[in-house]
Amino acid sequence: MAWKEEADGVFRGGGVKGIGLAGALLGFAEHPTKPVKEWVNVAGASAGAIIACFLAVKRDEGVQGVADLLQDTKEFARFQDFPHGGKVFGGGPNLLFRHGLAHGEEFRKWFDGVLGSATFASVKSDDGHGYRLKLIAVDVTNRALLVLPDDFPLYTLPGEKDPIDPDGFPIANAARMSMSIPYFFEPVELVRDQVRCRSAGDTSFADGDVVDRRAIEDANKSCSEQGRAVAEYEELDERPSAWIIDGGTLSNFPVWLFDVNPETADREPSRLTFGFTLRGGKGVGAGANHIVEHLPWVFRFGFDIFHTAQDAWDARFVSHSTRVRTVTVNAGDVGTTEFDLPPEKKQMLLANGRAAATSFLDRFEPAKAGNTYHALPQWAKVDEPALTAT
Repeated sequence: MAWKEEADGVFRGGGVKGIGLAGALLGFAEHPTKPVKEWVNVAGASAGAIIACFLAVKRDEGVQGVADLLQDTKEFARFQDFPHGGKVFGGGPNLLFRHGLAHGEEFRKWFDGVLGSATFASVKSDDGHGYRLKLIAVDVTNRALLVLPDDFPLYTLPGEKDPIDPDGFPIANAARMSMSIPYFFEPVELVRDQVRCRSAGDTSFADGDVVDRRAIEDANKSCSEQGRAVAEYEELDERPSAWIIDGGTLSNFPVWLFDVNPETADREPSRLTFGFTLRGGKGVGAGANHIVEHLPWVFRFGFDIFHTAQDAWDARFVSHSTRVRTVTVNAGDVGTTEFDLPPEKKQMLLANGRAAATSFLDRFEPAKAGNTYHALPQWAKVDEPALTAT
């Protein structure tokens, strides 16, 4: 078979440990027989959102641009924008009253500059339907996993009436949502665009249900097309706020995101999808941990729940289809928010990433790397001994 040098990629979170993922991307680009030099559809959760956003927006700079960006960790120190008084005297009260040690605004402004104030309109799919970039976040108020920008029309911005238009929404703002590490950064507030069902008609709702406006409008459209009774609804006196936090809280590694079910979509995937994940390392840095250790039990317990939820599900219940197309990079002893990372640790992460990519691709068999629905691109279905990069 002829090897294809383009693929889709999904990147897990990990803060500054993401330098290791950048090393893996370099390793993919440099491989002698199975290189991947173009990443078409990309997705990320938490800090993996930075990599995905950069690859989607800065396509001309490629993986080397990602590596250069992530190695500049001195710039990252700005992200610790604690209120006046620093981590303890400013961050502590901010955590109690605004649910995060740091504001997170410095990251948003910095990344918006990196991306040139790009909106999701700049990452539309080539066919004009959908987006090449997907970010994972969590609506903790409504207990929902969000795929951005697809789920933005379910929300409005505070003080506005119209649903969020993904095309006009800054990518950096969405990345800020995906990176809202609980307790470290303040959660982002949106407003869930909901209404009250007054008369259910022939829909599946019940009278009095509070439901998403888009859900009831979609149900009414379906009923109208079938000649059935539509639902009637009314505005709420006050629509509820929704607090958006780190996508890694529910799924730090959504490799499934670009899988297409051929039974419903009537097509096979165009490309292979590769996942990039980390093992080892430490969580949120010692500064945050030190503060949390001195907070009441309920905060300490919640902090432990977050770290467990972030890693346990994706680690324990990873499927075969995920495992065979996932590169795992050893993060050593690097911490997620270790922004003052010394040069030797940066080089260690890059080297570990390159080594992981080389080892993975050396033994990778495309014909055995089907997605969730056991589907493969046409070019990968015939397994021949030799692969030629094209």
